[in-house]
Amino acid sequence: MISDLKTWTLLEQTTEDTKYMQPLFMFVSSVFVEIFGETVMNKEPCILYNDISADFPMLIRNTTPIRIRTNAKSLNYWAQFIFNLSHEMTHYVIRQYKPDKAAIVKWFEETLCEAMSLYILRLCSSRWNECILFPLNAGYGKSLEDYLLNEYLNTEDSVLKKCHTVHGLELVESSCEVNRKERSIERNYLYDTFCEMPNNIAEFVYYPLYVRDNIQIDFNAWEHNQECSQLVLRLKDIHPVLTA
Repeated sequence: MISDLKTWTLLEQTTEDTKYMQPLFMFVSSVFVEIFGETVMNKEPCILYNDISADFPMLIRNTTPIRIRTNAKSLNYWAQFIFNLSHEMTHYVIRQYKPDKAAIVKWFEETLCEAMSLYILRLCSSRWNECILFPLNAGYGKSLEDYLLNEYLNTEDSVLKKCHTVHGLELVESSCEVNRKERSIERNYLYDTFCEMPNNIAEFVYYPLYVRDNIQIDFNAWEHNQECSQLVLRLKDIHPVLTA
């Protein structure tokens, strides 16, 4: 299951970093390689580090090389680190398909990343015995499953279902990184879709090719150009129907 990601550098700054970061990264990155391919996961140099003082995890794009920062208070909390790392690694994957590396439709991409975090937790839970850390806690797969279930059940009414105007979508866009639970219904829908269609997951990386007006996705063009898979149709389901 071990993959060789030559373009990634891990900054280990504490004893916990040294003990846990590499095994967890190797475990998670191997799953990403299986889904998206080793070429994509090696396409751009990236530095991974944990900063306990940071307010939130982040893919930092304005540095060379780019960086992924996690903010786990303790790397001994493996479930949280896997959850946060998976989110940012999904941003990394999508970035490789962007004509404009700085462009992002936040409400859509964040929902994809949030759903992928749940999906990666699911895979890591079921395959925990493949992680180097397995001998330290053979039952930790259940903890990953519990973390997943807790996140999945943490929902509230969908703001996207109430959105019918471009202005309304712009408001969702402006607050989507803060008000994540407002898209939790769509996050869960995509997670369920990934579980149902594991072999089609990688198709979502093409969304940047179909961005219109910096905030919408042109699914008509996407369906036409890529012979419309069932996954693309499911992605289309979360896009608000805008009338004005």
